[in-house]
Amino acid sequence: MRDQIRVLMLLPNLRVSNGVTSYAMNYFNRINHNSVHMDFAIYKKKESPYEDEILSSGSKIFLLPPVKNLPAHVKACIDILKNEHYDIIHDNSMLVTYPIMRIAKKYVPVRILHSHNSKLGETAKKEKRNACFLPFLLRQADAYASCSNLAAKAMFGDASYEFIPNFVDAGNYHFDESVRQRIRRDMKVGNKKIIATVGRMAAQKNPFFALDVFEVVAEREPDAEYWWIGSGPLDKDVSEFVGKLKHKDRVKLLGSRNDMKDLYQAIDLFFLPSLFEGLPVTGVEAQAMGLPCIISDSVTREMVYTDLVEFVSLRSSKEDWANVVCQKLEETNIRRDRGRELLNSRFSSTTAGKFLEGYYRRLLQDGL
Repeated sequence: MRDQIRVLMLLPNLRVSNGVTSYAMNYFNRINHNSVHMDFAIYKKKESPYEDEILSSGSKIFLLPPVKNLPAHVKACIDILKNEHYDIIHDNSMLVTYPIMRIAKKYVPVRILHSHNSKLGETAKKEKRNACFLPFLLRQADAYASCSNLAAKAMFGDASYEFIPNFVDAGNYHFDESVRQRIRRDMKVGNKKIIATVGRMAAQKNPFFALDVFEVVAEREPDAEYWWIGSGPLDKDVSEFVGKLKHKDRVKLLGSRNDMKDLYQAIDLFFLPSLFEGLPVTGVEAQAMGLPCIISDSVTREMVYTDLVEFVSLRSSKEDWANVVCQKLEETNIRRDRGRELLNSRFSSTTAGKFLEGYYRRLLQDGL
């Protein structure tokens, strides 16, 4: 085995608001690049500051042709794997990766399939379709990994897997009152109560229901404002939906942002009514910032490391959800930094780089 391990990380894209991308970059920024060389293959081009981080570190980014253009896609995959001599391919992108994972059986000694969600699709139709194709993808991998038990169960059933935490850098997430006041001035929100969802604008995150809940909250809390931070395939539909709301002037769709550490400071309540999740990095970050978190019961309890999280059933009405939101907004808890609790939790990034390198080396030494 070479001293430096060569890894190809498969991601959907490099969008900042993509939780899977955040997880990968948290590890990338903490590995010893003399010990682990990591390149990236992505399926969609999204403008991102991560590009500069990756390229300046001497790593490569490969934009794969669309799978629907199968001959070009297959040729690109073969060229990459044949010429770059990877030891490990680490798949985080689900079924679209089947061609490159199949080709990798010839060129790459270790092939990891990593589960990040507790369901196989955002809709019943997609879930059924993906379940049909999943066995073919599973056969291309020789190691399984997951961010949570729920995500592992969804993809691997009862098969064994490696738990890889969604690490967060505790040094980046701590409450600062002066930053809070500056951001609130910049955003012109004064003393308003800011409720926020951070995540991809997609069906999985339940945006229309989130907005319905806020409409009820807005009737009861005249100082409440709702932010959605993140972009995705439902951007246009959600924007049109917001335009029809009674309280549309109190909703801000902020899109993808590069200043999440600062935006967290200005928020008063973190709101995540997702239909399903693996283990949301944003929930880990929000707790470190000392934010009360209201989260759907579809999300794994494994994300909890403070007393700030309350789960609400997806079967509950928007009025019931609004009751919980309003109750939290009215509580007079003093906001304080929870970074120390993050530092002492299993999500702390202090050992992230060594952890991932150790996992890779074990797989290679075991002869997988």
